[in-house]
Amino acid sequence: MNPLIWFTEGESGQYLLIVMTIITVICFVLGLITQNHSQVDKLWSFLPPIYCFIVVLFSPHQPRVLLMHTLAWMWGIRLAYNFYRRGGYTWAGEDYRWPIVRKIVNNRILFELFNLTFISIFQNILLLMIASPIYYIASNPTAPLNLWDLVCTLLFVFLFITEVTADQQQWNFHADKEAKRPGTEDGFVKTGLFRYSRHPNFFSEICIWWVFYAFTFSVQPFSYLNWTILGTISLTILINGSTALTESITSSKYPKYKEYQKTTSKLIPWWPAKKID
Repeated sequence: MNPLIWFTEGESGQYLLIVMTIITVICFVLGLITQNHSQVDKLWSFLPPIYCFIVVLFSPHQPRVLLMHTLAWMWGIRLAYNFYRRGGYTWAGEDYRWPIVRKIVNNRILFELFNLTFISIFQNILLLMIASPIYYIASNPTAPLNLWDLVCTLLFVFLFITEVTADQQQWNFHADKEAKRPGTEDGFVKTGLFRYSRHPNFFSEICIWWVFYAFTFSVQPFSYLNWTILGTISLTILINGSTALTESITSSKYPKYKEYQKTTSKLIPWWPAKKID
């Protein structure tokens, strides 16, 4: 069953579908015209918080919904800032992986089909789906705020801080690399949190949305599974796939990266197999 059907049950769900559809069309058309396929990337940090805001606006007041709305905006502001300082919001700003994907596909018609189905439609549905736990909670009877909400909130904040730290360490490294400071000769960051995971920011991002999903355990009758888990699963698969592409590009540019891959966990933080010089 198409999970988008569940969004037709309430007023807020209908608005969510309308906004998502409009954004999808805009992203596809702009990508088609400009040949810059980072239109969804530029909206990535804003759409889940906006979807949460729509739920808050058109749903009965619930403390849990307001809490999740606040956490979503905290996440979005962090991501928007990090994207901004990397130049992502300039008109010409485009993820460095899209030109490589265009070369791999090497057919304009096929790539525009990819732009329509994956870049525009799938990713926009995904962004709605990862925010869907707040809609699910607002649409069903829930228990009062309790210890589980505190646990989820603390986990969310911890992962948020971890992601902020990883982003800053990566930013500092590239600043040092541009200035040709010692310790950057290998071309990639492998210190700090990156000593224990090759992508601690990606790991935190995945876990943040699993925690967001975990808020739905408050819905009565209690169940660990509901349809909103599809968004979190899809995001996990997407990040794993994009990480593989990112690593193939990095390893082709920096000879020592393959050694780093052998000694350091891909996503889940763990002790390195040996000291990395």
